[in-house]
Amino acid sequence: MHSAASYIKRFNIELLVWPSALVALYLMDPHGSGPSLCPLKWLGFSWCPGCGLGHAIHYLLHGNLAASWKSHPLGIFALAVLAYRIFDLGKQQIQTFYHLKNNPT
Repeated sequence: MHSAASYIKRFNIELLVWPSALVALYLMDPHGSGPSLCPLKWLGFSWCPGCGLGHAIHYLLHGNLAASWKSHPLGIFALAVLAYRIFDLGKQQIQTFYHLKNNPT
């Protein structure tokens, strides 16, 4: 039997990063002056090519397809890629834990 530490050691941190990023994008205010997720804005730049993509994903998560397309036409594609990546990582993690559980060596 494996300890909890062996499960934690085999947990893929990326499986926390992408869903957390989507939650942050969902909760952000794209027109607000609050904190930003953009490292270029932290450095003082006023324009960033990724911000439009982040705004597009935000609008998609809220069901506003027109605003998403206006922010960045690749927002739908980016969200699909992220959703697929999260699904794939989850599937891999389940397989890893299943293998760990069923092979006590």
